[in-house]
Amino acid sequence: MDFRRIEWLFLVAFIVIDIFLFVAFQRDTTGQTDTTSSKSADSDTTIVKEMHADEISFSSPSKKSGEGYYISTTNNDSIKSELTALSDQTVRYETDGLITSTFKTPVTNVDIKHPDKTLDTVVNNGALILYGTHYMYNAQLSSRNTIVYTQHVTDGQIYSRFGEIRFSMTNDGTVTGYTQGYLANVATLREKTDTISERKALIWLYQYNQISNNTKVVWTQLAYTRYFDLKNSSVYIPTWVIAVKANSGNNAGVLQIKRVNAFTGAILDTNSSVKSVSGATSVSE
Repeated sequence: MDFRRIEWLFLVAFIVIDIFLFVAFQRDTTGQTDTTSSKSADSDTTIVKEMHADEISFSSPSKKSGEGYYISTTNNDSIKSELTALSDQTVRYETDGLITSTFKTPVTNVDIKHPDKTLDTVVNNGALILYGTHYMYNAQLSSRNTIVYTQHVTDGQIYSRFGEIRFSMTNDGTVTGYTQGYLANVATLREKTDTISERKALIWLYQYNQISNNTKVVWTQLAYTRYFDLKNSSVYIPTWVIAVKANSGNNAGVLQIKRVNAFTGAILDTNSSVKSVSGATSVSE
């Protein structure tokens, strides 16, 4: 008997069986994944219909997931020594790390509807604003009397007073001064990580009773907010920042800011609510 031939036959049979089992496993796994995804999509569609039935109005939210980083920033007062470079203002450095300034010559004739037409020039003037080129006008966070510029870092923007310039403006379009928070030494802590979609963030807010019936979702934005502080630094994460406004009841006309961890979907506690002015609000953190 040719034992070597028999060994080869067994080996070939073993390999063929392995290949068959591997292909079958892959097919089953793919089928299960597709089934799970399909069930999840069906469930989300059902919940969105329930939200509409509860008179929660919103634009069609994106189903697309994104990407973001954990980022760190330095907590120090190094910017304090640079205040002497500023002119035509009375400026001071606060204990919380913010800069507070009052212009000696107020900025006048600012267009209330388009304040950035005038203030972009102010922000980009190094004699008036430190690191102004790192900020951009943010219409979502601005109101009639507070014009907000958000600091841009890595691949996003900061929705926190520690990374914002907030100009104070009178009803006649005069800017009298500002507060500024600046995040220094921004660094990514790990590779990009997937984030949940806008639709998923809205659904989880609803499921955790964070959106009441008869409410309008005014705007949503994926931005960086402060997650926690260390001794000499802070960590920021991608966050779905969602502004909602009740259409009736005691909270009618009040914009509430909800935050959802865009990595995990956890509801963050740092909410704020302020009176709506011309359909806009400011986020405090």
